[in-house]
Amino acid sequence: MEDKNDLARRIGFRVKDLRKESGLTQKRLADATGLSPGLLSRIENGLAMPSIPTLQVISNTLKTEIGYFFKDNGEKGYIVTNPGERRVVVSKSGPHGKIAYKLELLAEGMRNPFMEPAIVMHVGNEGEVETRTHDGQEFMYVLEGGIKLTLGSNDFILKKGNAAYWNGNVPHRGIRLGRNPAKALHVHLIPGRWTGTFQYDDFSGMQSESKRKKQ
Repeated sequence: MEDKNDLARRIGFRVKDLRKESGLTQKRLADATGLSPGLLSRIENGLAMPSIPTLQVISNTLKTEIGYFFKDNGEKGYIVTNPGERRVVVSKSGPHGKIAYKLELLAEGMRNPFMEPAIVMHVGNEGEVETRTHDGQEFMYVLEGGIKLTLGSNDFILKKGNAAYWNGNVPHRGIRLGRNPAKALHVHLIPGRWTGTFQYDDFSGMQSESKRKKQ
């Protein structure tokens, strides 16, 4: 059964997608519906569940049936995302809550996925990133820069083209090598159920530059 958070994310994804198809900015849609830009942004990012009257106003403005926002995505069976339009979130770690990772979600909105892919920027350095564990398994392929990957009691130096695959219950962390952040493709896999193993700590204002320009 789909929980409230999953439904809010699906509704938000479809509001945003339909708004852009209609050629509207967030401000123009907010003005047309009487919603505050802040509330509309939270709805689009799945952080606020709109009431039925609010969703009816949005659907009327975007010229669609309200039921469109509730239809099961499984009917389509696929997700296609575009650069600059994907959500970027951050994950914090360490005693001072510094940003350890920035994650670009590559397939958000897929119904009942068995994997969760993301482009991860490793921005934390030694002393700022703690080890973590989670369910399922994780795969990483380094795209740019260097990463010191800790798996249990072992450290591995990974550079562009290196890959690693581990069980999520192994304590792990990734630390950038050098002054610049490192970039890697990460995929979390939890066979048989909804994923959601990426640990997001802060959703505020993390969008790509091209995405901000479109809003």
